[in-house]
Amino acid sequence: MVLEFPEKTASDQQFLLTKLNATLIGIVKFEWRTSWQSFIPDICAHAMTSQQKCENALNILRMMSEEIFDFSKNQILLSEAAHLKVQMTEQFGKVNELCYWVLMQALTTQIAPSLIKSCLRTL
Repeated sequence: MVLEFPEKTASDQQFLLTKLNATLIGIVKFEWRTSWQSFIPDICAHAMTSQQKCENALNILRMMSEEIFDFSKNQILLSEAAHLKVQMTEQFGKVNELCYWVLMQALTTQIAPSLIKSCLRTL
């Protein structure tokens, strides 16, 4: 007997990836200050290994920035949000470097339009 699983559609995969990214951001919000202070440099370095990883990393960074700077969700204390805001601002240089790297790559190699869009949305 062979079990057949329906193929995942692109929208199913994107939905799952978005949920996983949101889970990662939830973890980072609580661990960034104490045990994962190198999160932004880590994710930026990892992003340069492939276009798909880069696009996802930029999406994570954008989503994280939106969570930290948008208090409408009220999921973290204002004092914690203030600390995360300072930390994000201090490490923004790495995000800027990644975006610059993507745009420079677009001049010399074929970059997916969705990666360029993610880059510009992140900035």
